[in-house]
Amino acid sequence: MQNQKVVRYYDSYDEASRLTSDRARRLEFITTTRILEKYIHEAAAIFDVAAGSGVYTFYYADKGNAVTAVDITPKHAALIQKRIERDAYRNVPAQVADATDLSGFASELFDVVLCLGPLYHLQNPEAQRQCIRECLRVLKPGGLLAAAYINRSFIIPHLAGQAPEYLNREFITSVQHQGYVDSDDQADFFASAYFHTPEEVEALLAEEQVEKLTHVATDGCAFFMREQMNQWSEEQYQIWADYHLSTCEERTLLGYSNHGLYVGRKAISSR
Repeated sequence: MQNQKVVRYYDSYDEASRLTSDRARRLEFITTTRILEKYIHEAAAIFDVAAGSGVYTFYYADKGNAVTAVDITPKHAALIQKRIERDAYRNVPAQVADATDLSGFASELFDVVLCLGPLYHLQNPEAQRQCIRECLRVLKPGGLLAAAYINRSFIIPHLAGQAPEYLNREFITSVQHQGYVDSDDQADFFASAYFHTPEEVEALLAEEQVEKLTHVATDGCAFFMREQMNQWSEEQYQIWADYHLSTCEERTLLGYSNHGLYVGRKAISSR
């Protein structure tokens, strides 16, 4: 049922433009790739779990990496496959797969696993652990895991500022204390969404013996400045992006960012 809600939501959502539609969203992509370039080398074999329409898949494929892409939404896998065929990519296989069951892939196969979406939608803590365990299983010892999440402390003020119907005690209490909205009356995204705290993500990864390399406020306060940001000159936007990149790893800034990014290394002896 949960998976059906996720698929239904993304069937009607334009994920292809999410990271490029405006400057606030673009900052998430800029930050993620800038941080990961410190750790990903050009020969690394990358597994893009929940690849969406393939924004990161093709970014790294264009840099020369072999990238395997999977997504639970058939529409996304088809979009990726269409581009593979159109642009004659030879280093990008794609297929439909659930992030909690990657049994179609051998253990210790990849140098890097990008888990940049599954944690948004796994409301059950055991499903979250299973997702991380599967990502680690297919990752080589010492390999890199990048896991993204939506920040619980961001989502409440953001939604309250967007629409008054979210400013109700039931919604706020549900998100604040359990990380999700327990109601089938919600739109598909919120009915299937989970919002983490930075501490919760760190505990989840530590439990699975992942060595923390960095923890990043991926887009910072960009969404609270969205209208102004889209009116800036390109030079002004670049000044802000440079400032953001120079501060995004400061721990005090994690709480107000829409997205967070945890980057860690699989322990040599990890299961």
